[in-house]
Amino acid sequence: MKRFLLIVVTLILAFTASAQETAQSEQSKSTEQSIAELSTRLEKSEKRIAAFQEIRKYAHLTAFFQAQYDWLDDRKGNANTGTSTFHIRRARMNLAGTLYSGEKGAKIDYRFLFDVVRIPQNPLIEAWVRYQPFKELGVQLGQFMNPFSYEAATTSAKYEFIDFSYVVRNLVKLGSEDLTGYTSSGRDTGIQLFGGFIHRNGYSIINYNLAILNGNGINLKDDNKSKDIVGRLTIKPIKELNMAIYYQRGEANLSGFDAEKYADYNWKGNAEYVKTHRWGGGFAYTSDKIFLRGEYIVGLTGNLVSEGAFLQGVRYFSLPKNAGRVWVGGMVDYFRRDCGDYTHRNNKDANVDMRYTLCAGYWPIKYLRLQLAYSLEHRVNYTFPNNRPFGNGVKFMATVLL
Repeated sequence: MKRFLLIVVTLILAFTASAQETAQSEQSKSTEQSIAELSTRLEKSEKRIAAFQEIRKYAHLTAFFQAQYDWLDDRKGNANTGTSTFHIRRARMNLAGTLYSGEKGAKIDYRFLFDVVRIPQNPLIEAWVRYQPFKELGVQLGQFMNPFSYEAATTSAKYEFIDFSYVVRNLVKLGSEDLTGYTSSGRDTGIQLFGGFIHRNGYSIINYNLAILNGNGINLKDDNKSKDIVGRLTIKPIKELNMAIYYQRGEANLSGFDAEKYADYNWKGNAEYVKTHRWGGGFAYTSDKIFLRGEYIVGLTGNLVSEGAFLQGVRYFSLPKNAGRVWVGGMVDYFRRDCGDYTHRNNKDANVDMRYTLCAGYWPIKYLRLQLAYSLEHRVNYTFPNNRPFGNGVKFMATVLL
């Protein structure tokens, strides 16, 4: 009996040990299989990420839209008139990428920029391709930013003052107020040469741009036989500072203007070839904490001499605990529509726009910017029906970046 019990106990222990070994073996195989599956998934994910990053080199899509509220007090004469409105100012999509990157800075890149707000008009803002075999020389072909003004070249998604300066809006075809009547967002169609010399870490000290453009804005064929010639020379003594002079020689087709406006330019020649010469200079200093920019521009439209200037300053503050970034700033700008002639300024009878602007902004996260601006406008010696001594404007804009 004792022997029988010993045999039974031995068999039970042997069976239990065998079962445990089998379970451990199956568990080990299951663990190994799970690790293998995770490894396979991780490898596939890494391949997808690498493929996505490779695609982003060739095609990177970004977008932003801006919703704005405007309150304007015109104060025409003794009346208290004005407007109050919400509107969508811009809704832009940008597709850009680098098709080739080589040695010594060689590259081929492109850009397509659309603004949905311009529908049903043509929403295309920019469409160009650039080839730069080396840093000293590059060529750009298509529809791109006119290389004339610093302020006009500032992206609207990062501009601190909401509204651009008077002189840029009147003499650089940035908006509907341009003296030529063209509305082109500061862009034009043509070909441009560009490059830099005396290279430093990430920048060149001497830079140039030379462009041949249609001269009548975006998404339009040229409506006369002449072309606009635009040149800019930029000196960059340090990475944070740009100083430039620029010149544009052009002729605009103003035959569609009414007789009164055409006579205002005192132009006796062919209406299809009205002089639209522009020249000026400016500077821009940018660092992590401050931003300073100023420009002076003179324009000849027909025989009408106009001029304007602005000075901007902004101070940035980074909030603690990753709470975002704020800024405050101010701008003084003016535009004198009729100077009389180049050497003698007609200050007594000239129509002059003066403006003093204060701005503040908050960038809480990467994808959102909030801006507030107050402007005091003063129109001096104005002979137009919209004459007013002073006007107030308050604007708020939210920019969502995607």
